[in-house]
Amino acid sequence: MSAPGIDPRVLDALQNASSLELFQLSTLIERLLADPRRIIAVRKDMHLGQTVRFVDWRDGSLREGKVVAMREAQVTLQDLHERKEWKLPYAAIEPPQPRSCGTCSSGST
Repeated sequence: MSAPGIDPRVLDALQNASSLELFQLSTLIERLLADPRRIIAVRKDMHLGQTVRFVDWRDGSLREGKVVAMREAQVTLQDLHERKEWKLPYAAIEPPQPRSCGTCSSGST
C-alpha cells in the first residue's frame, strides 16, 4: 500500500500497528480535525466561487474544485475535471492563500 505525500516510514509504522492502536489514533485524529480552530483556519480565506485543491478520498490525490457552498462543518465543491459535486470536511481542503488587497500599500504608517 502506498499513499501520495505520506512519508514511507510513517506508513510502515501504521501498517505494523495493532488494530487497537489504529483505532486510538483514528479517534484522536477525528477530534483534532473537528477542532473549530482548524476549520476557521481553512475557512477564513475561502469564498464562494474560489478554486481550491482538495484530497480525493478514493485515491489520496489532490484535485481542483470551485467552492459552491460553505456550511458549518463541510464545504461543497464542483470538481473542475469531472464536473461532480463533492461535500467534504474542511480538513480535506488545502488552505487557500490569504486574499491580497489590491488597494493596500506595502508600507504601513
